[in-house]
Amino acid sequence: MATGRTADGNDTDARGAAAGRSGAFAESPERLLLPAVLFVEDDPDLGAMTAEMLGTDHRVDWARSEGEARGLLREGRYDALVVDRRLPDGDGLDLVRRLRAAGVTTPALMLTALAEVDDIVDGLDAGANDYLTKPFHFAELEARLRALLRGFHAQAAAVTIGDWLLKPGSNVIEDPDGRATSLTETESKLLATLASSPDHVFTREEILRGAFSDGSDIGAVDVYVSYVRGKTTRRIIDTVRGRGYRIGDPRE
Repeated sequence: MATGRTADGNDTDARGAAAGRSGAFAESPERLLLPAVLFVEDDPDLGAMTAEMLGTDHRVDWARSEGEARGLLREGRYDALVVDRRLPDGDGLDLVRRLRAAGVTTPALMLTALAEVDDIVDGLDAGANDYLTKPFHFAELEARLRALLRGFHAQAAAVTIGDWLLKPGSNVIEDPDGRATSLTETESKLLATLASSPDHVFTREEILRGAFSDGSDIGAVDVYVSYVRGKTTRRIIDTVRGRGYRIGDPRE
């Protein structure tokens, strides 16, 4: 994953401090083990300072707009998002909403001056995992980010689907008797996407964005649903006629 650059690959002067810090460690094996964070903030001074400080214990990509953040999300995977709400091209919360609709469960912390109770409720209801208002103490931001990462990594280790156990990190699913079946990465992502929101009916377009590589055809969704059912049980994925798919309960 590239760090400290814009979606089109060009450095900016305002991003110099953070980009330089990330780049200085680009080839360090130890740095590659650090959590990857996408930081979305349009204020150049606050952004540079926060990105540099977070860069001590994280690999940080700094985006200054919602559009730039979407570009970076297409290029790489992140362990956490730290997102301002008031961005030059929209509300950062819209970015989180779109990710959740696509089945992306990466934890998101909203970092914003919008401090009214209604703003906080809106943020959490829209899919944010935490909400920190400005001005803030950097030590609190770090602590909240550590808590998000702990919870996300624990959740990502295994996903229960009825009496089956999906292990997305190793692309394996275990049946109720503990027998393991290997899945392809796409099959594993498809199940993890559906399981990320058990009550949600995912359209084929949402599944395509959440589980398939760019350029995949919409018809591939139905094909891979069939593959997953063939390797496990038909009841693991429910078809909702005219709408799409949702995770099933194999115990029923």
